[in-house]
Amino acid sequence: MIRGPILGPLIFYLYSPPVAIKISNRNLIIFLFFVCILSRVSTSIFHIEDIDSLRFALSLHEFNVLKLQPHFPGYPVFIALAKCFHFITGSMGITFSIIGGLSLFALIIFTLKLFHIELNSISGLVCTSLLFLNPFFWLMSNRYMPDLMGLSISIASLYFLITSANRLRFLLIGFFLVGVLCGTRLSYVPLLTLPIIYHMYKNRNRHFLLFSFSSGCLLWFIPFVWIIGLDPLYTAAFKQTVGHFHDFGGTVITDGVWHHRIVRMMRSIWADGLGGFWLGRSWQTLLLTAPMAYFFYHSIINIKIKNLNQYQLLIAGSLFTYIVWVFFFQNIIHKSRHIMPLIGFSIILLNMGINRVRKKKRLRGNILTGLLLLGLFNVTFVLTSQHQKPNAISSIKDSIIANNISYPIVSIPLINYYLKKHGLHNEYFDIDDISDLDQVKLLEKDSLLLIGKFQNKFLDDYVLTHDTIYYHNPYMNRMWSEINMCSLKKK
Repeated sequence: MIRGPILGPLIFYLYSPPVAIKISNRNLIIFLFFVCILSRVSTSIFHIEDIDSLRFALSLHEFNVLKLQPHFPGYPVFIALAKCFHFITGSMGITFSIIGGLSLFALIIFTLKLFHIELNSISGLVCTSLLFLNPFFWLMSNRYMPDLMGLSISIASLYFLITSANRLRFLLIGFFLVGVLCGTRLSYVPLLTLPIIYHMYKNRNRHFLLFSFSSGCLLWFIPFVWIIGLDPLYTAAFKQTVGHFHDFGGTVITDGVWHHRIVRMMRSIWADGLGGFWLGRSWQTLLLTAPMAYFFYHSIINIKIKNLNQYQLLIAGSLFTYIVWVFFFQNIIHKSRHIMPLIGFSIILLNMGINRVRKKKRLRGNILTGLLLLGLFNVTFVLTSQHQKPNAISSIKDSIIANNISYPIVSIPLINYYLKKHGLHNEYFDIDDISDLDQVKLLEKDSLLLIGKFQNKFLDDYVLTHDTIYYHNPYMNRMWSEINMCSLKKK
């Protein structure tokens, strides 16, 4: 497996005399392109790890938002690309990993462009390594999900909207990409709200900008409507939008305890996103955490808001807008992936700290940078290795098949849906609340398989014959990281 092809050359450059790097930008870009794809393909996963991944996997065979394959907004740009690669490769795991590799490559290139960092420089190699080896980006590049692709498009769009603010051609590309982003990862659009408003107010060619944005939208919206139908699409959009804010949980409307949201958001960025130490996590992460905290400190203390130029203020404003959007209206309680745009900006901040320390104290900076990269490599290696093995829910599915369990399954609707879609033809009973448990007991089934912590409600009438807890590392995937499965027999 290609785990750290950038790490070796980078450490050599860090500890070699301060000479210029003579490798051309073009050759490095070509090398990076292939390394991104091959590294992600080498760590592909071939099991469905959660309910969201299942919906995207099913959409490769039948794209239908009415069946939640996937759920609205449908992500038609991502699905169309995935269908093309799946037709060629015939493998879901390879398909999503190729898209992940391409997305990571674009993310690295446009992040460097956005912050005016040359790839063929020490700063560029360090920043590229931090992005390339980031554990969360690596995991998401193998997940059956559009988040990393959406992130790469949003950063590319931000580059065209901000870097070349006075060049109409670049602005047209930026607005077109915003339209494409709406069909790839709609929830990342708030990151671009500020520059969009700025240009619509300041630019005299706003009608061209609107046309370019509309073109990006129509590219996917017309075939989307043609496949689904306008009225069914509206119904699905309305139902899912209301559900997102009111029913599914995780937003400030349904989970409005402020300190919980603040702590979860900090954990998502620091521990899930950057690989830092958190209570209950392996002490090995301290090898990464100590130098990372040191570099962040030296980066933050040197920031002076009053010295920021208009370009930097637009980036800061875009970041602040997205933070507000995520904190109030995204499911940061249960799903860390919504903070992905914040990880890239955090890495840029980290890279600034590394540059400052290395400039003032070269030896100390080089040693700490080496420790940081080794710690990052260790965390990412562990997580990606674990990610390739079946997680908790996939292991339960495999256990049911291996043991030929045919009696009724009692669980929450999403787990039952997951098992049904994997071809398990058991009888299912959905548990939404305590009253559903009473109804199941009244049926007096001879045997039951409980998935979830329900067994205490059945022990008056049933004997526990088997009890197992399935677990996977929550820093690999927070959804269903610990699931109890037990078998019951009627007394």
